[in-house]
Amino acid sequence: PDRMKPGPGFRALAPAGLKIIFALLTHPKTAGAPYREIAKVARVGLGTVGEVLADLEERGHLTPEKPGPRRLLDADRLMEEWVTHYPIKLRPKLVGRRFTAPTADWWRQQDLRQYHAWWGGEVAAEKLTGYLRPARVTAYVEGKPERLILDNRLRPDVNGEIEILQAFWAPDEECEPTDVAPPLVVYADLMATSDTRNIETAKLIRDRCIADPHRTG
Repeated sequence: PDRMKPGPGFRALAPAGLKIIFALLTHPKTAGAPYREIAKVARVGLGTVGEVLADLEERGHLTPEKPGPRRLLDADRLMEEWVTHYPIKLRPKLVGRRFTAPTADWWRQQDLRQYHAWWGGEVAAEKLTGYLRPARVTAYVEGKPERLILDNRLRPDVNGEIEILQAFWAPDEECEPTDVAPPLVVYADLMATSDTRNIETAKLIRDRCIADPHRTG
């Protein structure tokens, strides 16, 4: 019988698949790890890992499991695929809520680490490059965002310039703590806008801050 293939969306481009790709791109050594470890880093169910890796292998993004170890192929191409699909498939699942703040620059004095949260989008871009004056504010929060909302007197507003989303990645304990989301998330946030300065800044972040996974070994 014909082997069942993933539908036109591909397993790796479903929300859980995008979490796995993100884990592989940001922790390249994870590609060769046991499924259980990949599931833990990616924060997905163990049952998802095998079919996503099989899809990536079939489409030329991953070396075969045997003789092993698995490793990513052409990580740049996979990264651009992830960036294209993130705003369509995964970001809408992050329970985004919009708010307005009493003052435009409220975020400048904030260290989000106390809220287990990270800046994304334009604020993160300004912190990483110094190049962009943010018009919109994006924060990714681990757990409930109520303390961040109350302390900063943020008011619900469907057209507000502030967006709060759930963080979907496992914080990297080896890195120095920071209140900025992983550069790949920031890059994807900026590329999803149609703003020319955001897209210029996204390219700066890609060149300066997103390590080439081929260099790790």
